[in-house]
Amino acid sequence: MQNMQIILQKNVSNLGLVGDVVDVKPGYYRNYLAPRALAMLANPGSIKQAAHQKRLIEAQTLKQKAGALETKGKLEKNVVSISHAAGSSDKLFGSITTQEIFGVLRTNGFEIDRKQITLAAPIKTLGEHVVDIKLHPEVVAQIRLNVTRKMDNKEKVDKVDKVDKVDKKEEKESNEE
Repeated sequence: MQNMQIILQKNVSNLGLVGDVVDVKPGYYRNYLAPRALAMLANPGSIKQAAHQKRLIEAQTLKQKAGALETKGKLEKNVVSISHAAGSSDKLFGSITTQEIFGVLRTNGFEIDRKQITLAAPIKTLGEHVVDIKLHPEVVAQIRLNVTRKMDNKEKVDKVDKVDKVDKKEEKESNEE
């Protein structure tokens, strides 16, 4: 079968950006791109129209890129912390998901989409990790994620008791002197 030329109406990963004229198989266009309104057939009139639309979109993209760069600066300044249940060998019970990272970023006032967060591998250990957030096709922010052990009530009480015992011991030693 012969490829056909189409004009993308929305960004399609691994294919192109809005306004790009690309060659695809007829079945891909007919079964995937057309029903989702992601592309239209290319003809001389629509190619001219797409070129004009692409210039408008490029101006808009520059504004979006500037906003993404600003957000990137704010994100990279912060260290995001998540408390999670972990075993004695610093391995998490389960793993940190993009949903959890999204929730923490949202509570910190960052308006991003959960789909923008990419994890190279599941986070299953305590410590500091780097997480990529794709804010724009050309802008990727790398945030530092600090995963700490979540203390249950018994551990909190034990920790408070230890601190109280140390404080009382120091008081007793200072009184004896």
